[in-house]
Amino acid sequence: MRRLSLNSLWFVCSIMLNALGNSFMIIANLGSAPWATAGENLAFILPFSIGGCIILLNILSFLLSYLMKIKFTIEMIIKSIVLTFVFGILVDLFLYIHQIVYVPGETVVRYLYLFIGLSLIAVALCIYFQSSNVYLPSDYLLKAFGKLMKNYTLGTIYCTAIPLSISILIILFRQHITGLGPGTLLFMFGIGFLIDLFNRWIVIPNDSKQKMYSA
Repeated sequence: MRRLSLNSLWFVCSIMLNALGNSFMIIANLGSAPWATAGENLAFILPFSIGGCIILLNILSFLLSYLMKIKFTIEMIIKSIVLTFVFGILVDLFLYIHQIVYVPGETVVRYLYLFIGLSLIAVALCIYFQSSNVYLPSDYLLKAFGKLMKNYTLGTIYCTAIPLSISILIILFRQHITGLGPGTLLFMFGIGFLIDLFNRWIVIPNDSKQKMYSA
């Protein structure tokens, strides 16, 4: 019971750090993580906040995962949907706090925000995958593509192509670039390195948990 409570605490911490990291990248305005980028662009054409659009995208991810034969239990679906709503609400909350406290205008500070955001997301994902067996729907979609391609490198490319395609279509429609930038590239090609780095320092014992990427 104590181990379960401790893992739950780590899990809650990881979700908050993930949302906070995404908010830092969005506020930096130098390019966000692919799904956040799609959320930023959808927010311009839908009557929802960025967090609300991220929730919609995750629900879409769930449907795609189901069509790609990922098996879900009712409990997994409920927990993942609740997690999605909490994550989207936290992103909006942190963005609101940023708007009240400080939005950087200087390029150096914006890049500092970008690297803070990337680091927070990497730490969050490191904790997240060690402390829980329930994930955001977009992570299940990554698993689906990884199994389909029999390769998680290719699976990641195909998976991130979905939010990037949504972003590009909206950008072409609006003729204004939002969310895409060097930060997007740094996330796509650098987040794995950062996760590996933090995995060396953060180890959460949990022998009984089923790993996400197990066969």
